[in-house]
Amino acid sequence: MTTTTDQRAESAAATVEALARALELHDYGRGRFGETAAHTARVTQLALVLAESCAPELILDPQLAHGFRLHDIGMIGVPNSTLTKQGPLTPAELDEIREHPWLGERIVAPVPALGGTARHVIASHHERWDGLGYPRGLRGAEIPLAARVFAVADAFDAMTHDQPYRAAMTPETARDEIGTGAGREFDPEVVEAFLSRELPAESR
Repeated sequence: MTTTTDQRAESAAATVEALARALELHDYGRGRFGETAAHTARVTQLALVLAESCAPELILDPQLAHGFRLHDIGMIGVPNSTLTKQGPLTPAELDEIREHPWLGERIVAPVPALGGTARHVIASHHERWDGLGYPRGLRGAEIPLAARVFAVADAFDAMTHDQPYRAAMTPETARDEIGTGAGREFDPEVVEAFLSRELPAESR
C-alpha cells in the first residue's frame, strides 16, 4: 500500500507529539521549573515569527516547527538533580547539560521525517556565532540557519522566565542582552530582525 503525503505528515506529527510528551513527563521532577510544555509553546511561536522575518524560505519546511518543539528532547538523558540545581554547576554537571544536543540528535536520527531541519535545530541550537558554543564548536554560517534563528528566540525566552540559577529579566533587559550578543553568541542578521520586531504580547 502506498503511503500518501498526508499520511506521512500525520505519522511525523504523531511521533513529535509522543516525544514531546515523554520529555514533559521527565520534566515533572523539576517542580516549579518544570515548564517544558509552556516554554516549548512560547519559543516555537516566537521562533516561527522570527523565521518568517529573516528566513521566510524556512517556513515552507514542515520540519522547522518539529525541530523547534523538540529542541530539548535530549534533556531526557540529563538527571533532574543537575537540571534543578540552584547555584553554579560543577564541570561534570556542565558536561551533562552539554550532552543534550548530541543525545537529542541521536534520538531523532532514526526518524526520516525529523532527519533534516528538525535534526539541525536539535543538534545545533547551542552553537555560537563566534565558535564557542557546543557540542561541535561550529562558527558563523557553519551553524544551520534554522538553529541560528532558534538560538535567539530560545535565549530571549530563557532570559525572561525564572531559572533555578537566577530570576527572570525584564523583556527590555533581555533584548539589550541579545543585542550585545550579536556577532558573538548570535547571528547579527537574525538579531537585527529580532530587535526590529515589537515585543511578543506575552512578554510585555
